[in-house]
Amino acid sequence: MWNLCWQLRSDGEMTSKRIYLSGAEKRKRRKLKIHAHRTKDAARVRVTVFYEALCPDSRNFIVHQLYPVWQDLGNIMNLDLHAFGKARETDAGGFTCQHGEKECEANLMLTCAQSVVRDPQALMKFIHCVMQRYEGVDGGLLCANDSGVDYSEVRECMSSGAGVRLQHDIGEKQAQLNPRLTYVPWILLNNVFTAKTLSLAQDDLRRVVCNAYRGPTPEACEE
Repeated sequence: MWNLCWQLRSDGEMTSKRIYLSGAEKRKRRKLKIHAHRTKDAARVRVTVFYEALCPDSRNFIVHQLYPVWQDLGNIMNLDLHAFGKARETDAGGFTCQHGEKECEANLMLTCAQSVVRDPQALMKFIHCVMQRYEGVDGGLLCANDSGVDYSEVRECMSSGAGVRLQHDIGEKQAQLNPRLTYVPWILLNNVFTAKTLSLAQDDLRRVVCNAYRGPTPEACEE
């Protein structure tokens, strides 16, 4: 196979030169083009999680699965996190939560953090810290300082009513799930829920994400 190669001459002009490509070189170039195309066009794996701030299963999943996998594979993932779970909105506009009022406050804090923190790294570090410490809002300021999050913005969202509206919106979104949420954390892959994915994701989220990704295999998937 002959290919046209452009070269820059010493006088600054471009000149062309025909070079011969063997069958192996031709296949190699085609493979590189396909690889680049797939890397560019491959859709990220969307991981949606409905969780609770003081739920032990939520804590285990976020601390031991979601956060470390996101650190390694965040460039092929889209996260959609919702701190709500089995919370219920009251007629008075408040919320009741499975693990008490302290959990409702922590859900609100996490939801507000997602609303005001623009740096994904800082946000995920904050969420991981809060879930790992397992203290609800009592650990919020410390986790914010450790994560580079401006806690005054989070606190303003919590006290202004904006956070309550965000929690209401999450409740509305969660109510539309099909099938309905019956367990926390409730995990969807690419907007689809299956009991198999729920089980596998809690044991080996890395494998779930790697198997779902249709682009070139990342190094973190080869471990």
